[in-house]
Amino acid sequence: MLKIRAFRKGDEEVYVKVHNEGYSSEEWFGTLEKALTVEDFSKLNYDATFFAEVNEKVIGLLDIKIRNQLVDIENIVVLPEYRRRGIGKALLEKAIEFSRHRKLKKVRCEVPTHNERAIKFYVKNGFQHLTNAYLIRVQDKLSLEQYLGVGIYIVEDNKYWVINERQMKLIKNLRVPFFIIGEFDVMVKNI
Repeated sequence: MLKIRAFRKGDEEVYVKVHNEGYSSEEWFGTLEKALTVEDFSKLNYDATFFAEVNEKVIGLLDIKIRNQLVDIENIVVLPEYRRRGIGKALLEKAIEFSRHRKLKKVRCEVPTHNERAIKFYVKNGFQHLTNAYLIRVQDKLSLEQYLGVGIYIVEDNKYWVINERQMKLIKNLRVPFFIIGEFDVMVKNI
């Protein structure tokens, strides 16, 4: 029987295992995101993490961050052998329940644009495309410093998250040399 439960202290290794195994089957894994370690996990800062369990085995996870009066789904991961069984939907419903409990009116997520299966999943569950977001690498990070926090955020050295198409246009107009590491559909659901 499927059970959704909150992350507990001591679940760190299970989290890392499910995260890495679940994402390893995705073609973008390794280019957009690297395998997680327990040390990496200790640096993550989510407002909530939930596990999907079957017979006390963790088979999926959900990470949530609250930003700007909405719930941002950071990760929904289901182990490949448990997909297409309603586990992702149950985790998504947990994110919506979490949002309602906190009286937040929107749930948002970012999906790699080439992940058609995930985009269809969110559309089927009432999400709509809002904009595109980008993960970019720049050569001259000083050229973006004054724009940080206004739709552009540093991810790591010379790697930036650009939250929408308008901010991407700004970077192009600045003529800052960059290349796109990943492009994402930003999906939103009003609840």
